[in-house]
Parts: sequence; structure tokens; C-alpha cells
Amino acid sequence: MTQPDATAVFDEISEMDSKALFKPKVVALVVSNSEDKGPNLMTASWYMLAGYNPFRYLLSVSHSDYTHEIIEESGEFVLAAPSSEMIDALVLSGMESGRDLDKIDHLDIETLPGTEIDVPILKNAVGNIECSVMDSFEFENCTYYFGKVEKAYITEDGLDGRLLSLDEDVLAYMGSDWAEGDTHTKSRFYAELDSEDLRRFPGDQVVEGLPEDRREEYEE
Repeated sequence: MTQPDATAVFDEISEMDSKALFKPKVVALVVSNSEDKGPNLMTASWYMLAGYNPFRYLLSVSHSDYTHEIIEESGEFVLAAPSSEMIDALVLSGMESGRDLDKIDHLDIETLPGTEIDVPILKNAVGNIECSVMDSFEFENCTYYFGKVEKAYITEDGLDGRLLSLDEDVLAYMGSDWAEGDTHTKSRFYAELDSEDLRRFPGDQVVEGLPEDRREEYEE
């Protein structure tokens, strides 16, 4: 029997539209700190968990970004998880360069001093992670920084066990697109999540369906 090809089952989409497959996500606000001009913000979706020992994140920054210049000098940055009330910071920090505008001052964003690094954290974020650069590599006009976690913080009652509590004001970013009435820039879309939206799937249900010899390994 002939198998149908992919286009008989799926609609083909562009490379750019493929980003929608992995949203919603929490897009980070990257805080850096220039010795001459002070702290700066950058919106970042090119980051990921990159190892456990030491615990580290990988952040990609374009060579053209002001943040790149600062991190190259300082070797430090903060990954902040913004609350939905910080959507204006998320948008503006992806549009304006810190070379031209002090975004933290312009948006009246409250900060607190970092504990382990000389970079401030964002007071109204859901959480902040202080990172020091332990290694980096370059590829196609970007530098990829491995940031060792020095300290991590979350808003009070922000964790439900080891899960991010959906009772918090989490900014679940859906992406950007042109919408009715847009003239100069795209709209940014985000979803409001609630603890009632959370579903649980017990791992035991998967184990019960395994062959007996594989199941025994988990039941010991």
C-alpha cells in the first residue's frame, strides 16, 4: 500500500511560520550592564537550557546588538521572565537599541541590584536568572553565550512544586503578526494562562503500556 506523502496530511508552511509550532513560550528580557551607560534591555527568544553541571543556559546575541557589546565587556547577563504587565518592555526592547534610548528609564522599569553579578534584576518580572559567561562561540554574525547560573529568583509563591505557577501573571508569548489597524509595526500576541488550564498526565500511565521486561525497570 502506497503511503501518502507529507503534503497529503499536512499543510506546508514557510520557514518563518514554523516558529509558531513552538509557542506559546516565555520570551526573555535580557538585562546587561554597561560600565559607561548603565543597564540595558534586549528581547530574546534565541535561548535554551544547555546543561546541568554546571547549570547553564545558551543565549544567542547578534553582533549588531548593543547587548553583544556589553556582554563582551562584562561577561555577565540576566535572563528575566517578564510578567504580562511588561508587554510594553518586551515589544520596545525588540525594536529600539540601547545605543539610542535608555529603555529602562523610558519605561520606568524598577530594578534591584544583582547578588552574584553586577547586573540588576527586574523587580516586576516573574523571575530572574543571574548568569556569568563560562564559554562562547561564534556562528553567522552571532555569539552564543553559555551562561552559568549564579543565582535564580522567582516571585513569591511563583512555583507550584517545581512548576511555574499559572496563578502568576505569566507572559505566554504567541508571536507577532500584522493585525487590523497596524501601521508601523506588527502586533504582539500573548495568551493569558490560568491554573484551571493546567492538565496532568501521570507517567505511570506510560509505564503500564510498556513490554513487561521494560516495565520492570520502572517498577523496582
